[in-house]
Formats: sequence, C-alpha cells, structure tokens
Amino acid sequence: MGVTPTGGLAVRGGRRVGTVTAVKPRSAARRILAGVALVVLTASACTTHAGSAAQIGDDTIRTSTLRDVVDRGLAVSRSAAAADPGAAQSIAPIERTDLQRRALTTLVQLDLLEREARSLGITGTDQDLDAFYQAYSVLGFGSVAAFEQLAALGGIARQDLRVFIRSNALESAIADKLAPVTVTDATRKQARDEYDKIVAKFGGQKKQISLSFDQAQGYLVRSLAESQRNQAVYTKLRETAARESVSINPRFGAWDAAQLAVVAAAVSVATTPAPAPSLGPGLTLTQ
Repeated sequence: MGVTPTGGLAVRGGRRVGTVTAVKPRSAARRILAGVALVVLTASACTTHAGSAAQIGDDTIRTSTLRDVVDRGLAVSRSAAAADPGAAQSIAPIERTDLQRRALTTLVQLDLLEREARSLGITGTDQDLDAFYQAYSVLGFGSVAAFEQLAALGGIARQDLRVFIRSNALESAIADKLAPVTVTDATRKQARDEYDKIVAKFGGQKKQISLSFDQAQGYLVRSLAESQRNQAVYTKLRETAARESVSINPRFGAWDAAQLAVVAAAVSVATTPAPAPSLGPGLTLTQ
C-alpha cells in the first residue's frame, strides 16, 4: 500500500497493518505501542495484576500505560469540546471508566491481532499504515483533519490515534488472508458507486475528496465485504484469546470472550447495552 491506499497492507512473504499494523517479529506489544510506550513484561507462572491492567499470555499491559492514554484522551476531549461546543453535543460525555474500558479493549485486541498476524506472516511498513490512515480518514470522514477532530471529541489523543488505527489495519490485513476479496467487474462497479456516493456526500459539505477512485478502489472493495471478512477474523481472535488466556485487572472490568471486549465487571453479555455510534471498527466514541 505504499503510496496508494488499498485498505490493506502488503503481504511480505508471508500483509499489512493499519489501524493500528505490522506484524511483530519482535516483542508482541513493544512494537505495537511504541507510540504510547506499552511495556511488555514476562508474566510469572501465576497470573497477577500487580502494576498491570491486563495480561495476555506472557504479555502485560501496564496500568501506567493505560492511565496515560486515558488522561491524554480526557484532556483532548475537553479541549476539543471547548473549541467546538456544537460538535461536542453530538456525542455523549466522556467518562473515565468508559474510556478506560474502551482503550484497554483496543490494547488487548491489538495484542491478539499482532499474534495472529505474526502467525500468518503478515508484515507492514510505516508507509502502509500512513496510506491506510489516509484512506480510512478521507473516505470515512472527508479528510484527515475531520477524522482527528472527531477522534479528539471521542477521547483519543492524536499521539495515540495511530495505535487505534493500526488495530483496524491489522484486522483488514488478517481478513485478506482468511477471507480474501476478489476484484471483479461487479465488485469494481460496487466500489465505484460507493466512491461516487462519498464524493457527493462530502461535496455537499463543501469538502473535496483527496483520493482518486483508483487510489480508493482497493480499500472500498474490502470495506464493502467487511461483515463477512470481520466474522472470519473475530472467530480466529476468539480462538487466540482462549489459547493465550486474557486476564483483566478487576479494577478495570472483566473480559467478555464473546465480544472480545473489556466490559464493566457487573455487566453480562445479556445486559450489555447496544454499542454507541463509532468512528469505525474498534473506535467507538462513547462505549
């Protein structure tokens, strides 16, 4: 995906990362969260949560890492709301406990995605991630700036946003291996129709899309098959989570294996409220 966003990253020997990608031949989460200083520690034989928000196999997500991400998110959300009160009214207020669960869900999912990507031989570059970031932002929100503004309102600081985006890109890369899409005349036409709708939508808002159809085609073809592709990825991630044994510090909630998410400790799957509008896979604004 070098310069042209295709919605997936290149498969090298092995494909891509994006929301947040790159396989991690090094340490599982060190490489994943270089931007937010996620530290991976070796867990003892006995699972403990001293200083940790979550453990995935031998990987540990530090409480301090989660706290820093949440503190930055709350600060940027307040600043964004003060700068644009009208836009702030379109989303629910950001609560620390909710943001903690949302952020921790993403960090745990990212660790699982990296494990699966490594097993499939998927690799990606910073250029791949940049291209995915651009396609995701422009085609979904009209521009990178518009996406980053909405993310800030939702409690994601700009310096952490690439980590969240990388998760989405990895998801798409893994789906390319498990449920690949074939570009045919029919899928190309569907992608073209979707592109024209996007151009018309943002054109009505006086925004000009910065990607040509040729640049956007691969991303759109994948996006149109998202439901089937995601099902394949989530099935595989549930298997990985069960094998690696995900453990959440009770202070932050409990792990819901079915949803692949951190939920309030007293909340069951049956009583979990419907998800709030989101920025895309894994980027719920008010969850």
